[in-house]
Amino acid sequence: MYIFNEITHDSALLANINSLYESAFPPDERRDFALVRHLLDAAGAFRIHAALDSASGEFAAFVSFWDFGSFTYIEHLAVMPPMRGKGIGHKVMKHVFESVSARVVLEVEPPADDVTRKRIAFYESLGMSLWSDFPYIQPPYAPHLNPVELRLMTAGSFSPDDLTAAVAAIHREVYGVVC
Repeated sequence: MYIFNEITHDSALLANINSLYESAFPPDERRDFALVRHLLDAAGAFRIHAALDSASGEFAAFVSFWDFGSFTYIEHLAVMPPMRGKGIGHKVMKHVFESVSARVVLEVEPPADDVTRKRIAFYESLGMSLWSDFPYIQPPYAPHLNPVELRLMTAGSFSPDDLTAAVAAIHREVYGVVC
């Protein structure tokens, strides 16, 4: 069993989240963690939830997301290495699905190798769909970082026009890019 805590800017768990965040995501796929803390201070759509083992209280995983009302964008999901493959990722995602709007968008790397195909299959096992024919570039998080070619996955009902509108909102609110 896991307990889910919403993280605030002064949470003691931020050190654990920062460490996992920096080890799980390459620099081009994450923002400076000081900016993550700043986003938690701002009254807005950005949230982080941490999963703790209910028996030991041990930090297991986190998910960061933006709740835009009509859809939710999952920015990052990471599980502590010793806890991977034990179903915690599914539990975290189901927690998010129960906590937010019925429509969810996230970015994944293109299916280029076993690791990326396995990651896509993980999200598909949760009922998400890959938009393989929808071109998508993640804008850089900072001027010194690179854009990243990714793919989008969705849960809930999205038309191509809905997804285009969601991408415009993500680019504007998450990456600070006006389309």
